[in-house]
Amino acid sequence: MFENRSDKLPWMPVAALWLAISAIMIITGWDNIVTRSGWDPDDQLRMVQLRDFLAGQSWFDITQYRMNGDAGAPMHWSRLIELPLALIVILLSPLIGQAGAEMVAGTAVPLLGLGLVAWMIGRNTTQLASREAGIVAVLVTLLSPALLMQFRPMRIDHHGWQIVMATLALWTIFWPNKKRGGIVLGIALAIWLHISLEGAPLTAAFFLLLGWRWIFEKAHGQRLIWTISSFAGASFLLFFGTQNSPLGAPAFCDTVSPPHIAAIALAAAIMLPAIMATPKDWRIRLGAAALAGAAALGTLLLLAPQCSAGAFGNLDPLVRDYWYVHVNEGLPVWHQNFGAASALLAAPICALITMMFLLREAAGATRKQLRVAAFFMLYSALLSLLVFRTVSVASAFAVPAVAVFIVTLFHNYRRSKEPVRRVAMVAVMLSLLVPGAIAGQLSALAVPKAKAKGEQQGEATAQQCESAASVAALSALPNARILAPFDMGPMILLTTPHEVLASSHHRNEGAMHDQIEIFLSQPAKAKAVIDRRKITHIALCPGEAELDNYKHKNPGGLWSQMDAGKAPLWLEPMKPVGGGIQVWRVKN
Repeated sequence: MFENRSDKLPWMPVAALWLAISAIMIITGWDNIVTRSGWDPDDQLRMVQLRDFLAGQSWFDITQYRMNGDAGAPMHWSRLIELPLALIVILLSPLIGQAGAEMVAGTAVPLLGLGLVAWMIGRNTTQLASREAGIVAVLVTLLSPALLMQFRPMRIDHHGWQIVMATLALWTIFWPNKKRGGIVLGIALAIWLHISLEGAPLTAAFFLLLGWRWIFEKAHGQRLIWTISSFAGASFLLFFGTQNSPLGAPAFCDTVSPPHIAAIALAAAIMLPAIMATPKDWRIRLGAAALAGAAALGTLLLLAPQCSAGAFGNLDPLVRDYWYVHVNEGLPVWHQNFGAASALLAAPICALITMMFLLREAAGATRKQLRVAAFFMLYSALLSLLVFRTVSVASAFAVPAVAVFIVTLFHNYRRSKEPVRRVAMVAVMLSLLVPGAIAGQLSALAVPKAKAKGEQQGEATAQQCESAASVAALSALPNARILAPFDMGPMILLTTPHEVLASSHHRNEGAMHDQIEIFLSQPAKAKAVIDRRKITHIALCPGEAELDNYKHKNPGGLWSQMDAGKAPLWLEPMKPVGGGIQVWRVKN
């Protein structure tokens, strides 16, 4: 199984598989494509940000000026994500109009990202094992629920690009050319962190592995020195090329800020001379690596002590209690829906099991490479247990082991003459191709059918009410500043010319605090906040989870009274619009 390392991954089967899966995803996601509405509020707000950028908003200004009143809502997203989208829209708008260009861009960019990930994983697996294993890896990638959900058409937020950078980073570890591999690895990690600091734990894992190798085998210093150099250089370029006043910017903990740049610079200043000096004693190399790590961490904590509590450690208490604790994707696995967690974790778990069999059979250089793959598989799988949204990266890292094991089973199947054994091996191979689907079906047996049906009906009602077509009906209102549930806000910005107070984006925590306070407070107090915020209308879908939370936590609050049909006199009920959106006009 590990003999044909010189084989190249054939492009025709890869392209055919990708085109087939892409066609299915376009058909199943057509409603989102036509409305350019995305799959969640982040995708919707990204499209709004793209439109603002194309309409002339500065490259350095990522404020959302239709939220948070006259001040606008500060955002922390990278403009890099918008570049491929903007290029397609600019090129195609003269030919098919902006609406059509947005459809093409929102469809093509995620699917191209999926193709890149499948191709890189296939190349990596081919290098580790064989061409057969590479093709199977492409198929497994294109069938992975954890990956497909991040690359669906109109899934234009940054999560897909994080997976692309993570896959590229892992692939470079196995490149025989240490200089080229180190340069590309450093750039990939810098872009990953620039897109989102969610990549910090795995970035640390890559440097941990490279540092460990150098400490105990100094020949690995060449890859490490090029990785550090390109990582530092790319980090500086990305930071100074996207920040308006970088040196005077506040020390944010949710994106690369001046303290992070200082930490990277100091670590590089220690490590690069140490590697070039090539000390013979491993203990000196260990000391240099430990000093660099301690200096980087100490610098970050000294310049930004608030970041010791994480990106959300200093979040407004009210926002934390009523919003953040309900953002399940950022919470550990034990806070997730059992069925969904089982389906998404199935691939990493299967990969870890299959890797044990592969390591037992492998030897020499192949065994060393498999150990490296196993390290990143285990690390990413454990990380996904603590921060569940990282499960997509863990699933990408899991593919090579599963693919190699499937091909191994197939070879054994062809040699076996025992019918029962052959049937068992076919069952295992099919299960490894789609472990998430099987795990999801098995977990569904533990969920009462009546409960599942009720949940589905509630979700369908909410989806209809908050759909793009439904929310677009609010355009009939005169110019308005609307108070709406957090997850409904981006859709209002996307489909209407109106403003909203807040959305599910934490940099705008002051407005988020006020929104929560309005719904929780007695009518008189709520009216004072509404007047201060110049809210003209309230629009919402009854039964929305956020509103239910307000009602249960404070039965005497504004929303509880509105839901009971006891809205205060200063709220004038209007005719429902769209798919059941309830609207009130605020009287002066």
